Amino acid sequence: MTAIEVHQVKLGIANAYIIRQKGTILVDTGDPGNEKTILDAAKNLGIAPRDIRLILLTHGHGDHAGSARRLREMTGAKVAVHRDDAEKLRYGNQGKLRATCLTGRCLGIFFSRGKTARYPPLDPDILIGDFLDLRPYGVDGTVMPTPGHTPGSVSVFLADGNVIVGDLIFPSIPSEKPGLPFWADDIDAVKRSIAIIRERRPRAVYTGHGGPFSGEEIENIG
Repeated sequence: MTAIEVHQVKLGIANAYIIRQKGTILVDTGDPGNEKTILDAAKNLGIAPRDIRLILLTHGHGDHAGSARRLREMTGAKVAVHRDDAEKLRYGNQGKLRATCLTGRCLGIFFSRGKTARYPPLDPDILIGDFLDLRPYGVDGTVMPTPGHTPGSVSVFLADGNVIVGDLIFPSIPSEKPGLPFWADDIDAVKRSIAIIRERRPRAVYTGHGGPFSGEEIENIG
């Protein structure tokens, strides 16, 4: 099997990921205006905009979907999101953040109002249901629902044992150790989804903020 490359692109406090094997896909797009940083990172890897076959969104929050519309225009790639988060994209509105802890309540003041809660709307090209096979896009992996942070949150399970989980797992403050997300629509669903990740014994866990973490580091979350 051709090696699967996972390249983290740091976008302020959020991460996007360029995955390359026989083809190239982009996981998450950061806030509005992050498209140049992402395409510059791709260029440094020898990847042209038109080489990106798919833009996959782990969920519909603005710090992950904010540059999706512009990147679709610049790459020609289709945008995929789970059907349960599709309305967020169509309206360009992430909706209310539901805090799970004191940190979430404090930071939610800044991340759930006005411009920070909105981003350029777009109609997704692909609606994910129970799974999405990434092999047609040149990557040996599968996208599966891992709800809880949002109803339509998904994770990318790669054939080499690595997984990209979006905001299912957050770095704690100030330790930066992996923990529960600061916001979740359903914290019990988050814990069930994390259990699914653990059961697969991942080699590395790539998160939407901070990370990556080893499989062993996520054993005691929740």
